[in-house]
Amino acid sequence: MKKKINKCDFSYFCAVAAPHASRSRFRTLCDWGNWVFPYDDSELHHLPTTAVNLTTPSVFDNGHLRDRPEESQLVMESLMMPMLGGASKKDLNIKDRLRIVKFHDTVVKRMAMKAPTGVQRRFALAMQGYCRGALVQIDNQFSGKRPTLEEIAMIRRESAGCRPLYHLVEYAHCLRVPDEVFDHPVIQELENIGMDMVAISNDILSYRKEQAEGVPHNMVAACRLSGLSAQKAFDKVGKLLENRYQRWDRAEASVPSWGEEADVQVQRYIEGIKCVVRANLNWSFKSERYLGSNPDVVRATRKLHILADSPTTDVPPKALFNRTFLLEISFLLGICFYLRVILPWQLFFG
Repeated sequence: MKKKINKCDFSYFCAVAAPHASRSRFRTLCDWGNWVFPYDDSELHHLPTTAVNLTTPSVFDNGHLRDRPEESQLVMESLMMPMLGGASKKDLNIKDRLRIVKFHDTVVKRMAMKAPTGVQRRFALAMQGYCRGALVQIDNQFSGKRPTLEEIAMIRRESAGCRPLYHLVEYAHCLRVPDEVFDHPVIQELENIGMDMVAISNDILSYRKEQAEGVPHNMVAACRLSGLSAQKAFDKVGKLLENRYQRWDRAEASVPSWGEEADVQVQRYIEGIKCVVRANLNWSFKSERYLGSNPDVVRATRKLHILADSPTTDVPPKALFNRTFLLEISFLLGICFYLRVILPWQLFFG
């Protein structure tokens, strides 16, 4: 597990997302990032004896919890109870909680010591949305439902785990944004667009990995399951991303004023959203998580090997490994366009 976490190099992600964080707050952000991947996508630690059998290694994305919604619900509830303040000692038996869930408690405690109550509340609600999105994915897997591209986009907005990062960066940068700012439709639009950008680009860049693992809740996979060829599927998802660029420009241009002092904090928060999107994109090309050992080649050539067969629910992914073909990932031109809008061009190519 340690090797897998080190290979993810989420500290690089955090350095881009919160470049002005103090050492201690940066550590908290890194700890959350190194927690979320094992929790969402890798082996979970074992539970002792419980009413439900959760004693085997558990995974949400590609393991045995992916189609066990009731057990997944228990794990999610045990995660959220301390943050929502709804757990008594009787309700929440510490012995019945996963070790990885208990570790998240340490992140929450560190935030509680230093962050304003508004930041803590926003982080808790963001984590609740993340859990809700993950459970919808698991329920769809269990029921065999195939959501439309638009439905998956809405689910991935939360399940990608982007919203909690906004408030971790808010915490890491010691921002003092007035609470009422977060109720404004324009700020909510910017938050949603940022989450969509992360989720859409993530589904594009992670498709090869998730296709091999048989993960169905991917936007490219949804397009292929609807009958589109691989190239057309990538192009269609790329157009979704382009739509978000246009929406971002309109929303950012219409951010209102809350007064000179508050506006400085609001702009720093909006910059934090951009930093999270920047971090995800650049980390995806640096980490070996999605693109293997040669991500620079993919970035330079915009070509990607994927499985020739579209994903199905009845063909084991490993049976398809001997059939791959080269895909032209023209969607990356769209990502470069986004870099023109928000990011330094050289950060992508340098």
